[in-house]
This record gives sequence, structure tokens and C-alpha cells, in this order.
Amino acid sequence: MPLTVDVISRLTGRDVEDEYGRTLGVLVSFYSDVNGEVEAIEVKVADRSIERVEAERVKVKDGRIQIVPKWKHRAVKVIEALDRAYKRKKAIETIEGEDLPSEVVNAFKFKLAEEIKKLKREAEEAKLVIKRRIDEIGDESLHVARAMTSLKMLYFSGEIGEANYTQSINHLRKLRDALTKEKEDAKRVLDKLEKTLQAATTGVAEGERKAKQEQQVGEVHPPSTQGTLVVHVEEG
Repeated sequence: MPLTVDVISRLTGRDVEDEYGRTLGVLVSFYSDVNGEVEAIEVKVADRSIERVEAERVKVKDGRIQIVPKWKHRAVKVIEALDRAYKRKKAIETIEGEDLPSEVVNAFKFKLAEEIKKLKREAEEAKLVIKRRIDEIGDESLHVARAMTSLKMLYFSGEIGEANYTQSINHLRKLRDALTKEKEDAKRVLDKLEKTLQAATTGVAEGERKAKQEQQVGEVHPPSTQGTLVVHVEEG
């Protein structure tokens, strides 16, 4: 469902999170059309700047605003398109043997094959983005681990008080857990993307080649719509 002014207006001024519980900033403004549908929101990031986020990446869950990560939003859109293409491919295979003109069916097959080829390129790009993010999460997790190690060393050596230690370690644990959740989610989405891509593209190249050949044959030798006239010539 589209994000509406009635919903988002009640949350203006509140914290904005990602799907993994990290606070991204504060919702300070938004843009909407005359139908009351929100087009984008403005998030103030740590008193430094504001960032515009398109409405399709925004959702409200349990009364809290959440932002879907760019890598996930991109991958999910490709997955949905590939899944639709797969279903259409199976549908064409089902109706191919029915009483329909082959040139018409082949035209649909060829068009769908071209669309799947484009989606394949988009899927490969999305996979690279996810893998890059997984690597980044690994680096960030090591950074957090180093910070936790240093903090624990300072605490057990008596160089930092318990109250300060507890407050800091809780922040670091929350960040570590969020990174773990995002990494697991990224791997899950990557796996789904790869499986959906495989299902949608299996046999597409061969099917496209046959459809193109049949389409060309139909153009060179169009089916006759009239009976054949046979003329007998008698010798005198």
C-alpha cells in the first residue's frame, strides 16, 4: 500500500531506523502529491545534514518508521520482476500447443526472452552490490570487535568505570547484533536472487533462438489464406 500523509504526518519528528534496529536519524519533513500519497521523506542525519529517501524505501512497522537499505530494495525489485517473468515463461509454454497462430506465440516468446535478458543483467549487478555490502559488513564487524576488545581491556584493568563501561558496551553490542542481522539478511536475499534468476533464465537462450527462427520463417513464408489454384494444360 502507498505511504500516505495521514500516516507519516503522525510520525514527523520521530526517529527513523533501518530494518535491523539502527537509528538513522529523525524524520524532519516529507513530500506528497495532492492525492495524499507520500513521494519522499527528509531524514536529519546526526545533526550534520538531511537525506532524501524515496517513499518506496519507507515503511511503517509497529508505529515506527523503517528505511529499507538500497541494496535490498534494488534486489527485491529484480526478484519480483524475475518471478513474474518465470511465471509468464511457464504460461507461454502451457499455451504453446493450443490452437493459436505460431507467429503470434513466437512474438510473445521473443519479447519475453529479451526482457529476461535485461533482467539477467540487472540481477548480476544487484548480486555484486550485495556481495560488496557483505564484505563491508565484515570490515565493520571487525572494527566493532576491536572497539569492544579495547573497552573490555580498559574496564578490567580498572581504567574505566562500570557505569561508563556498561553504557558503551551496550551500544557496541547493539551495533554488532544489527550488523549480524543485516549480513544474514543479505545472504538470504542473495540466495533467493540467484535461485529466482536460475529459474527464470533456464532454457531462455535456446527458446529465444527457436522463436526467432520460427518468426523469420513465418515472415519469409507467410501462411497462405487461400486455396491453391491448379491449372491443367492439355496438349492439342
